[in-house]
Order: sequence, then C-alpha cells, then structure tokens
Amino acid sequence: MYITVSTYGGIDWHDSRTILEQLKNNGSFNITENQIPETIADDIAKDFPYLENIRENILQALSEKSCFQFVIQSEEKDAAGNVACKDCGTYETDGRTYYENEATFDGEKMTLTLDYAFGQVSYITTYHVEDIPDDQLGYIVTEDFLAPAKGVPLVQRLYHDIFDDPDAAQHYADNLKLHDLQYPKSIVTFLVCNRQEVSGHPWYQNETEAMRLMAEKGQAYLDDSFYIFTRSHIEKLKKLPAKEAA
Repeated sequence: MYITVSTYGGIDWHDSRTILEQLKNNGSFNITENQIPETIADDIAKDFPYLENIRENILQALSEKSCFQFVIQSEEKDAAGNVACKDCGTYETDGRTYYENEATFDGEKMTLTLDYAFGQVSYITTYHVEDIPDDQLGYIVTEDFLAPAKGVPLVQRLYHDIFDDPDAAQHYADNLKLHDLQYPKSIVTFLVCNRQEVSGHPWYQNETEAMRLMAEKGQAYLDDSFYIFTRSHIEKLKKLPAKEAA
C-alpha cells in the first residue's frame, strides 16, 4: 500500500495551493495495511509535539471513524532563544468558545483541517491510500508550480519519464534545478504512481508531448521557450524550427 498526502489551502487565490507528498514508514514507501494508521498518526503528530496523546487520539479516530478536535498553539522564543508554546486567542458567543487556531481530524475521511484566524485561513490535508501492483509500480519526479494563476492551485511539469528505480528517481529529484522565477514558487515533488493509470491520463500525455517536442526542437525545460502551462508550452515549441543535425 502507498500513501500520498495532498494539502490544499491559503489566504486567497494568490497563495491557495496544493502540495503533494509521498509518505514512508521505516524508510519504505511500501506500507503494509496494518501500518497505515500509525503512519498517518505519526505524520500528524510530528507537527504538534506539544499535544499529549495526539498520536493515540488520531489512531482512535481512525479506528472508530470519528472526529478528533484540538487547539493549535503558537511558538514563541524567549530572550534566551528557548522555544515555548502559547495558547491562541479565543472569543465567546452564544455560549460557545471559538479558538483563533484549531484543527479537526476526520478518521472516516482521513482528512486534517487546520483553521487559522478564526477560520479565515484554512488548510485541508487528505491521506490517499492506494494499492499498486508490483508490475505497475513507478516513480515520478515533477516541478510543481504553486498557485501560478487565479483559481489554479497547482501545475505539475514532468521533464523525465516514469522511473523504474526509486533510488534513480530520488537522485534525479535531489539534483533537479528549478526555474528561478520571482513568482510563482516551485518545488520538487517525488511521488509513487501506478504506471498504467498515469500513462492513460491526459496530464501525462501532454507532458510527454512537451518532452518529445523539446527533444525534437533542441530545447530544454530551463530555456526561454518554456511556459509554465503545458498546452502553451507545446504551442510555442511547435512554432520553433527543428534542431539542426549534428
């Protein structure tokens, strides 16, 4: 089994983005079914070390398919540089207390919702569990542009075909040079994938077409011919002359 984490959120369209991550358990992407709850619980607990029994509460919510709510504390440094956590602000209305920063984990939907500034800013993290046959297992490394335009939380660009070997994919990810753009920000993303399913997806077909044209025209993804949006990139590449034979 494989767990992909998807997080979406932000203040407004300028920074509302989607970030993807592949989880590991004991250094392996391949996670047994009985390890799934502990892997999710550990991933959440690492971000809230000040909460006692959070791991156990997440495991209980997963087991019972129930919800677990908690208050998000903020960190502050004292004069000596020591980090301390403090409670967030609150207000009361209609007999109920509202917290400035709070979170809810839904064990049935396997989602974690973080609400900041009394709900004005939210981030939703979803844990996707997939069973991939060994003969269809592949590894994808992409440059992900975060919130590149209004209403577009993510654009994933592929510059290398699906890897068979995770170590080769990791080496490529570690050395992938990103575009030096002031805006939007981009990050390297490493994901496990079902080769058969991805190969039939329009996104992958567009990316492979862009790669084919770059090779045909003698272009690279860091050249001036690059456009963030794949279809625009393809149309620009089509207008370029073919690479001269050596």
